[in-house]
Amino acid sequence: MDTIFQALLSWQLLMACLAIASATFVFRRIIEYLMETRTSFNKESKFWTDLVLPIFPVIFGSSAALIFKGLPFPEGISTASARFTCGLVAGLLSGLVYRVIKSFLNSKVNLPSDNSDEENALIDQVRGTINKS
Repeated sequence: MDTIFQALLSWQLLMACLAIASATFVFRRIIEYLMETRTSFNKESKFWTDLVLPIFPVIFGSSAALIFKGLPFPEGISTASARFTCGLVAGLLSGLVYRVIKSFLNSKVNLPSDNSDEENALIDQVRGTINKS
């Protein structure tokens, strides 16, 4: 079981997750901008929020893993099907990895916020429960 976690937490897979999250962010911004300015398509539509946005990272990750063979993959991943599966997993985990790393960085860097005292107390309480071992 430790081997699985070691592969999931490898720097290659984490970087792939962050790259997929970044590509998804850019894709989303561009398409939503075009939706607002060029089409009558609504960005709150069920098709966009429940189908396209959740599926895009998975499709992008798996197809990028097949197309870009020179990407650093975790050790032991050399066949096309293994790269596809690695990209698929990276796409599925991309949002979670982004949120975890963003939360970790926010906990290390104390940025000034516009939150009220009640919100700050709640944030500190949540951080306290997350950081417990």
